[in-house]
Amino acid sequence: MQGLIALALILGMQVLNAVAGNLVMPSPLSVLRQEIEMWADGTLLWALWQSLSVLGAGFGLAATSGVFVGILLGGFPFMGRVFAPFVMAMNSTPGAAFIPLIIVWFGLYTEAKIVLVWHAAVFPILISTAAGIANANRDLTEMAQSFGAGRRVLFWQVMVPDALPSILSGLRIGAAISTVGTVIAELTMAQSGLGGLMITAGNRFQMDRYFAVVIVLMALGTLISMGLRLAERRFARWRVALTEAR
Repeated sequence: MQGLIALALILGMQVLNAVAGNLVMPSPLSVLRQEIEMWADGTLLWALWQSLSVLGAGFGLAATSGVFVGILLGGFPFMGRVFAPFVMAMNSTPGAAFIPLIIVWFGLYTEAKIVLVWHAAVFPILISTAAGIANANRDLTEMAQSFGAGRRVLFWQVMVPDALPSILSGLRIGAAISTVGTVIAELTMAQSGLGGLMITAGNRFQMDRYFAVVIVLMALGTLISMGLRLAERRFARWRVALTEAR
């Protein structure tokens, strides 16, 4: 089914190219030719490395801080009630509103891009983690307590493992947003990486080159999302549905 959809998209590109010309839609063969040339001369490889450096650092910081703070807010109801309004306010504010402030504080280069990616990804991870911890299976926690489990054991060996699907789901959403945040950072700050290639090609109306970069971005986002989805399935295998246990 996916193959048929991909074939339909390629045919649609070809038809639109024949009707409207290269400026509106490049031909698939032209995009493929640019893709091969840019990989061969190292242009895409270097740009991909630059983007992955920002993406990896920003997402790594977002995952670490988001999971840690989410565990605290979900595990301690008082902290959750106090800080929830501030988290929601920050999450509901458009990320673009913080770009000028980030530039003033961190400049235009790698550090600022990492901060922007971190800001884009941290709140979905934090909120999903907090929700997973706060809604841990009551039957499991009561069973552990009946066997004499202390608060620390209950927290780290029952509540956190039970919240793993929510945590991994938040990480998957955060990873997708990190990819978007990386491109936005590369477009709005010092141009580099895949975003820099995109804006350069767009400014020169090189649409075949532009689409070649877009394809790499699509593949990158898909691979990251698939990897986290596989991790989510793997770590969730130990959970047995309560209805089956009964």
